[in-house]
Amino acid sequence: MKKVLVLYKSKTGFSERYARWIADDLQCDLSNVVEFDKESLSEYTLIIYGAGIYAGQIKGLGKIKRWMEAYPGKTWVIFCTGATPSKEKYEELIFKTNFRAGEVRPAHLFYFLSGINYEKMSLFDRLLMRFLTFLTSRKSGKPQAAKQTSVDLANRDYTEDLLRYVRLKAR
Repeated sequence: MKKVLVLYKSKTGFSERYARWIADDLQCDLSNVVEFDKESLSEYTLIIYGAGIYAGQIKGLGKIKRWMEAYPGKTWVIFCTGATPSKEKYEELIFKTNFRAGEVRPAHLFYFLSGINYEKMSLFDRLLMRFLTFLTSRKSGKPQAAKQTSVDLANRDYTEDLLRYVRLKAR
């Protein structure tokens, strides 16, 4: 089996939890991308990167794209987490939003429903969420409660397609 690494960037804990579940199930190495030395990538054949989506963008993806360019012989798989319930073709939309034609691309992208953790959000992010709630309620004509409540929708079962994919690629 090829040597696999799971890298993650996590602000509110969901991407880290998914990364830990994946690394545990694949029995492979795990690291926070912030603490990881890029030179160590040479030891791995397949790299999985996971992070949350923020305003449609996968956090930390710029760095990962540069690494993908620097290590073109590696297989890269991306997963991203968010609070938007997965809709048909949502992964395709995320892919198109984050990767332009002609740009280095991962072998596959997966989306995992995670949740919202207001306690770990910055003040700016909490205010932004409150503003977006206000705009949404104004547009719909239905008043929304101003209370911000955290919700955890993460589920280990969501990783099954990624695990199946990686196991096939890592043979």
